[in-house]
Amino acid sequence: MKRSQVNRSDRLGEEIRSRIAEIIPSLKDPRITGLISITRVDVSGDCRYATVFVSLLGDKNELMQVVKGLRSSAGYVRHELASALQLRYTPELRFEPDAGIVQARETLDKIKDIRYSEQEESSEEL
Repeated sequence: MKRSQVNRSDRLGEEIRSRIAEIIPSLKDPRITGLISITRVDVSGDCRYATVFVSLLGDKNELMQVVKGLRSSAGYVRHELASALQLRYTPELRFEPDAGIVQARETLDKIKDIRYSEQEESSEEL
């Protein structure tokens, strides 16, 4: 892939990420709730497809419900993007979960549990 195509894809991905973040609050789907974050958007080299990675402050089940809601709203979101961005072709949107925040919180919870159990064991020894 040429360097100019990579830069164009990156710029377009960032613009799409910003616009989708503005569009999400207007969506009426009841599954789309909570503190939703668009972590990144990967645009194909021909700019026909965009994979939108979504994260949520919540558990994995909540994240999957939000992604399902966004997938069902993809046509509307794409239409809104088309009117906001002056492009020859508006990329087809594919919403995917980005469970990074969920996994990080689960890891931190496990570390806290281990520390708590170690503190209990050390207090029992005294």
